[in-house]
Amino acid sequence: MIDRTITFRLIGAGIMVLSAAVILPLILDGERPPELDIQVQVSEPPAFPVIKIAPVQPVKSLPVASTEKSAQDITLIPTPKAAKDVEPNSVVSKVTLPTPTVSAPKKTVEAKAPAKTTERWVVQIATFKSKDNATRLVDKLKAAKYDAYSITTNSLYKVYVGPEFKRDTSEKVRDEIKSKFKLAGFVTKFSVN
Repeated sequence: MIDRTITFRLIGAGIMVLSAAVILPLILDGERPPELDIQVQVSEPPAFPVIKIAPVQPVKSLPVASTEKSAQDITLIPTPKAAKDVEPNSVVSKVTLPTPTVSAPKKTVEAKAPAKTTERWVVQIATFKSKDNATRLVDKLKAAKYDAYSITTNSLYKVYVGPEFKRDTSEKVRDEIKSKFKLAGFVTKFSVN
């Protein structure tokens, strides 16, 4: 037989479990926070039009429009003479042009000679990693009435003075800057880019 104390303990444990099953949901549920009472409305998905795509047809089955024109379909418009070709005192009369003939277009390739530019020279004064240093030197040179500017190349800032049309003039500017600012630059060809 089971001891009486064990029986009372089992009955007490059963009552505790039943009361916990009834009371705990009431305690834990409590009142619902107002943030959870929001109703979310989901709109209808947009209606996209259904597009039917025709299957690909072979080129041979497509209708071919005639793109060839005969010589009678082509008309040429005569160009008037330029005003510089006409003499000032001459009278321009009505000219009847002969019927134009159509010939195959001629392909002409003309090689254009590159436009010759005169060489210009600049003095490269210094190269800096810092943009601030380059800007300060440019300002200092401009204050001394030199045409100074800076160009960024490969994350370096190069300071130039010029350009001049004669190399001799650039060499004189280089010597002046060397004596005034103690900066030894060198003369190089000016490049636009």
